[in-house]
Amino acid sequence: LVDHGHGPTVVHDASYDDVKTQVHAWSSDGSTRVRLMVSGLPAGSTFGAHVHTGTCGADPLASGGHYQHSTDATVPLALREVWLDVTSDERGRSVATATVPWTFAPGTAGSVVIHALPTDATTGAAGARLACTSVAFGE
Repeated sequence: LVDHGHGPTVVHDASYDDVKTQVHAWSSDGSTRVRLMVSGLPAGSTFGAHVHTGTCGADPLASGGHYQHSTDATVPLALREVWLDVTSDERGRSVATATVPWTFAPGTAGSVVIHALPTDATTGAAGARLACTSVAFGE
């Protein structure tokens, strides 16, 4: 394991106080695999989850925007960001894994945020920020 976080560090919506997270990331040969494990979600629901640029704070916006490896608009958004949408099982648990063909530079990504809605494939939007887990990606 290269990078990891346990949390959430901050819960932004009290309805999700029972959520627990683990984030693990491995990098090798120029690529990175990120895994998000979540429990305590409402059963049978889908939530967007993404790597963000900042670390978690009391203000939901403290975690910054979605980490983007490139700002080249010709590259699809899903290939520039790390999307970890989760759909909970009957016990409120889920695991999502994403592999991207690049690595994080130190200090460029600091958290995984769980959002209220599934990720919109065109815009990357996923609604309100529910919970945030700080992770020192690339450190």
